[in-house]
Amino acid sequence: MVNRRDFLKICAAIGTAATIELYSADIRDIFTQAIEAHAQGDNVRLIWLAGAQDTGCTVSLLQGSDPDLIDVITKFRLQLDFHQTLMIPEGEAAIKKLEDIVNDKSRVDVLIMEGAIPEGYFCTVGEIDGQPVPIEDWVKQIGGRAKYNIAVGQCAAYGGIPAAKPNPTNCRSLSEVLPDKTVINIPGCPPNPDWMTLAFAQALQGLPIELDEVGRPAAIFKETVHEGCPLLGYYEEGIFAKTLDGPGCLYKLGCKGPLARADCTVRRWNQGLNSCTTAGGCKACVEKGWPDEPFAPFYEEAAEIPPSAALGINPILIAGAATGAAAVGAVAYAEHRRRKHKKEAKKEASA
Repeated sequence: MVNRRDFLKICAAIGTAATIELYSADIRDIFTQAIEAHAQGDNVRLIWLAGAQDTGCTVSLLQGSDPDLIDVITKFRLQLDFHQTLMIPEGEAAIKKLEDIVNDKSRVDVLIMEGAIPEGYFCTVGEIDGQPVPIEDWVKQIGGRAKYNIAVGQCAAYGGIPAAKPNPTNCRSLSEVLPDKTVINIPGCPPNPDWMTLAFAQALQGLPIELDEVGRPAAIFKETVHEGCPLLGYYEEGIFAKTLDGPGCLYKLGCKGPLARADCTVRRWNQGLNSCTTAGGCKACVEKGWPDEPFAPFYEEAAEIPPSAALGINPILIAGAATGAAAVGAVAYAEHRRRKHKKEAKKEASA
């Protein structure tokens, strides 16, 4: 049994893919306990709406490892009543699920918003009596009833690319459309699947999530990408790359790591194998105001290099540590897959 204190310790500890692997059983327990403790003894009812977006956040969540989105839906009784990409019902049958919530015929526990929310008929979802329904109408009515409102991705959290200047469709964030509700922002283009899974787990457990000044979970979006960058040693030594394939720090080629707060370089992506700083530099897609200045242009140096403590870090040691972290992540993922396949084989043999 995982208590509140242990859960908070786990959230603070989770960093690399190896740590995710180590604590995956605890994360599963959290989901299970949340469902068991649910007041109505029923599934947690979730609506996932999509506005101006490219479905990248859904794709990212589907690539989570343990638990992944399918695990959450099938094993933890998280009932996904509406998701236009993943749901089986279509047409009137699909829209009726939204209508039932609006008409108070069914409840909603969690609203997850993916994508920015344009004004009026620039974005509509379904029809009622032959008239298209703007996405902002659904958001206001369903979000107003939901216990938790979570914005996944840069677009839902802060507007993102759809809201970039001059923003002719008046795209807004979920918090701008629901100004009287607390919104948990999980930004990123797209966000790391672990960020979303951990936020869902805390919300379902009923634990308070400490948010920073722009609504992000403070534990995840605390340190700058720059501080955890595997190329930090080059920066401290004043060695800057002239091309994207290096060697050297990518700051003068447009990396915005010093402007971005997230644990990307520690947690990493693709089961702990890489991050943006090893593939062209950070674009600061987790920050409010992105992609407009000072985060653009992407491949041009910012006005000035931010101040940094002279840590005197050896770039060779930093590079070696990064390689080691990637290797640990690969091993952890491989071991996870091996155990999973072994369990499946045992089940098939006993069937």
